[in-house]
Amino acid sequence: MLCLLILILSLINRAYLSEIVAQGDTVVVFGQDASFSCTLSDASNVKQVTWQRVRDQEPVQTLATFSELFKDHVDDQYVGKVTFTAVSVNSTSIEIKNATFEDEACYICSFKVYPFQPKRQTLCLAVKGISEITASVNPALSSDPDVVVSCSATGKPTPTIHWKSAEKELNNFRLSNFTTLNKDSSTTITSNLTLPLSQFHGKYVECVAQSDSMEKSSQIYVPEVEYKVNATPRSYIITVSVLIVMAVVVIVIIVICSHTRLKRATFGIKSTYEEPLNPPKEEC
Repeated sequence: MLCLLILILSLINRAYLSEIVAQGDTVVVFGQDASFSCTLSDASNVKQVTWQRVRDQEPVQTLATFSELFKDHVDDQYVGKVTFTAVSVNSTSIEIKNATFEDEACYICSFKVYPFQPKRQTLCLAVKGISEITASVNPALSSDPDVVVSCSATGKPTPTIHWKSAEKELNNFRLSNFTTLNKDSSTTITSNLTLPLSQFHGKYVECVAQSDSMEKSSQIYVPEVEYKVNATPRSYIITVSVLIVMAVVVIVIIVICSHTRLKRATFGIKSTYEEPLNPPKEEC
């Protein structure tokens, strides 16, 4: 009985020592590197160490492997993205370079122990931050002399956008926001702000995107342009009236000039054929 108890305790102790100690990043900012490590205390009969990645609705992908026979190997599609920082049959570490939202997944380290089932441990990574921010200026297609400034920011969690100019918040102008969910689980928000050119031409407007404690900004220069105020119906009426008056004046002038010329021509013809008042006397 005592021997059986000792055997059970020995097996329990061996199983405990054989557990994998896993460490690594759980959250990383977009663009930073993430690292994971796994250590197996009892590496007896370990033939291969494998790192895999699993994401929702996707099959398990093998990133890198190590064996004493073939040494370390990174799958071709992950060369430059995944690197070994330490590798042996009982301890392995990898680094995910320049993490993006697509790198948000669970990573599995697996020790293949012959002839038993592999021993595995899982570490999950979340990627947060703002990946991109862009800004542009677009003339407003309206009758008002306005300009539309546009800003787009992609991040996780969903970013918020606010506008300012000369350190003053622009909260009193027409604003419209649109959001788009991307395949990599990030969200893109687009903000369009309509500003009067008379107040902002030749000035800088700043778009500020914020996601949790992370913030990015982009400045936009509103160019100095000569905008034209579109004519109103009243101005059309005034313009047409002026043209009509001018046309009437021109016609009157032409009629007067024509009448004067005609009158002069008529008088000139009569004076040519008019008999002299004192005709000469005929001689006998």
